[in-house]
Amino acid sequence: MTCNNTKQKGFSLVELIVGLAILSTASAITVPIITRNWWQVDVDRYASQLESGIYGLRAKLGSRKTSCSMMFPAAESFMTPETITEFSQGKNRTDFKCCDSEISQLIDDTGCMEGYAGNKLSEITGRPLDNLRLVQKESAPESQHVRVAVSTRDFGFTPPGTTANAGTLTFLICHQKALSKGDPTNCIPGQERLSIRCIQIDGTGAIESGNWINDTSIAASSNGRCQAT
Repeated sequence: MTCNNTKQKGFSLVELIVGLAILSTASAITVPIITRNWWQVDVDRYASQLESGIYGLRAKLGSRKTSCSMMFPAAESFMTPETITEFSQGKNRTDFKCCDSEISQLIDDTGCMEGYAGNKLSEITGRPLDNLRLVQKESAPESQHVRVAVSTRDFGFTPPGTTANAGTLTFLICHQKALSKGDPTNCIPGQERLSIRCIQIDGTGAIESGNWINDTSIAASSNGRCQAT
């Protein structure tokens, strides 16, 4: 009878150490990239939602012949969406007033001198779908991680083709990871290799979106431009 002795060859200690070193190096390179991509996706998704909301607002204003004015809390200051662009959580500090012939009659506001809160129009019309918003789907997960700034404090939204409002309103959207540590109201262009997105609307209703190009360390509308994509 013949006995075959088979030797099982395993990994040596040196080979295991080398393998672990390679794996650690690969993880150190890829994990930050993946994380940054997640952060950028948050910015891109919110920018897309805000752009869609502005298109929707423009369509509603055009169909109803409604005009609205917005007075934002501050210009060129990055804030949480719930403070500046969203209304559902009751923390918004933007003064959003709208008026048309129906609203004027319902609140006895001849000449639309005051108007009514655009996000609460259903209170006077009894129609829930009448409420106006900048972002249709508020409190989305990505809204917890981004910050929004505007180029000017006040802007008038009018039905396209009726009145041309001088100037352009620009929204800047950045991730909270891009905020300056010394000034939490300022986003640093390129910090953590993150891009700042922008959306612009002028008085004629023309809307553009893209990347914010800025050569300074402050993401302010006076220091850059919105490059359409």
